[in-house]
Amino acid sequence: MLSSLKVKRAQPVYVLMDSWYPSKKLIEACLKQGFHVIAMLKTNRILYPKGIAIQAKEFARYIESKDTRLVTVGNERYRVYRYEGALNGLDDAVVLLAWKADQPMTPDHLHVILSTDRELSDEDILRYYAQRWTIECFFRQAKDQLKLDGYRVRHVRAVKRYWAVVQLAYVYSMFESNSDVSDGLDLLRKRKGHSLVEFIYRAAKQNIPIDAVKKQLHVA
Repeated sequence: MLSSLKVKRAQPVYVLMDSWYPSKKLIEACLKQGFHVIAMLKTNRILYPKGIAIQAKEFARYIESKDTRLVTVGNERYRVYRYEGALNGLDDAVVLLAWKADQPMTPDHLHVILSTDRELSDEDILRYYAQRWTIECFFRQAKDQLKLDGYRVRHVRAVKRYWAVVQLAYVYSMFESNSDVSDGLDLLRKRKGHSLVEFIYRAAKQNIPIDAVKKQLHVA
């Protein structure tokens, strides 16, 4: 999928991943396309500070509050330590070891975020990664309410068309409700229900045969 993605890059492109996906193979596929990766890493990912192999969560035990800087992203504040160097699967990248400012700096509260773009500030890395949650919510709603994970087509063109229809339905639902997709879908389903009842009512008043009504509703 990454290798087939065609993007006109007037600006840098960032691929956001949660901790399940930033394998060496996927990161290399992104870099080959000219994309940068910003991803959450598992805390057992191996870093190489001063050439010494150590898990991120173990390395974090040596970090004190004075070694970090406070970074604000939205309504949250984080204590951030910036590591630049090698890690498993990459020769050179930025890894942020971050804790929410109101939580203890323990491995249990540690967040490890990778950026292959070394030019980004700590604030920008965290701010960009925070956008992933919005994307995650979209996919969850698309799967639960628009059956994104229930299609049976296999051809690439058919899959793209299906995705386009799902996204159009998502946007239309939000537009109609002027709220969120759930409210929009409820509104559209109610409209469909009313239309169905009204159709049956008019057919009955016009003495249209029941078989014709069933045929029209595709239940014959």
